[in-house]
Amino acid sequence: MKKLLISILFLVTFVSMMHVSGLFRLSQMFDHANATFVSQERLPIIDTHVHYNTPAWEVYPPDAIINLLKKSGVVKALVSSTPDEGTRMLYKEDPERIIPFLRPYHDDINSSNWYLKDQVFPYTLKRLEMPIYKGIGEFHIHNHIDTDSPIIQKTVRLAVERDLYIHVHSDHRAVETIFSYEPKVKILWAHAGMSDPPDVISSMFDRHKNLWVDISIREHEIAPNEKLAPEWEKLFLKHADRITIGSDTWINAQWDNYEAIIAFDRKWLAQLPDDVARQIAFENAKRLFDR
Repeated sequence: MKKLLISILFLVTFVSMMHVSGLFRLSQMFDHANATFVSQERLPIIDTHVHYNTPAWEVYPPDAIINLLKKSGVVKALVSSTPDEGTRMLYKEDPERIIPFLRPYHDDINSSNWYLKDQVFPYTLKRLEMPIYKGIGEFHIHNHIDTDSPIIQKTVRLAVERDLYIHVHSDHRAVETIFSYEPKVKILWAHAGMSDPPDVISSMFDRHKNLWVDISIREHEIAPNEKLAPEWEKLFLKHADRITIGSDTWINAQWDNYEAIIAFDRKWLAQLPDDVARQIAFENAKRLFDR
């Protein structure tokens, strides 16, 4: 009887230990899954498409913009503005957070005529005397046939000479033309081409090693109903080192919705593998521009 009681006690103890051990391992699994989820929810973001244009200056003073970036978990922002004073205002407010790009638009020079104006190039040279800029743009090429204009060619070649990026709003045909006459240029392609589909973007990446994109304005194509679209997921997995996050605060409504824009991006980023999400959220932009 004594031996039987000892055996039963041993068996109960063993089962209890296995149960506790199993629960512990299960707890570890949940903790790991939860940690991964939280890490993606709280990923720092580098926003590579920000404008601080004149209409925003009174509504959102520089300190308000910086606070909005902080509140949204945006650790750095690539900023170009119409006019360039807006970029300098934000840079003065927080030089560690702001990555300045020089936009050529000012006075009566705008997205539709800048490439026709002779004064654009001397203006660009003068503004670049302040050694804070990482690139030139964002500038628009609405019609790809204008890409060969002398002003655009001079601007592209200046960027190569100064080791600057260019931030180009255009379709893929204009980007192809730029690379045809200046293959060494480094291009951040705004809005991933705006309307070019993921397979075209992917083929552009395959052909051009100095090409990266921001995905601003395309968030709801990327994740309709907050679910990552298969064709975009395929692009992100294949070219994780070429994609960056952007908001495009071209009008005040974008600033009004800024936190929601960044929060939406975090939702589809969380549907990617952690290493891919980190690259797109901030690592790519940090490697390119934070130097």
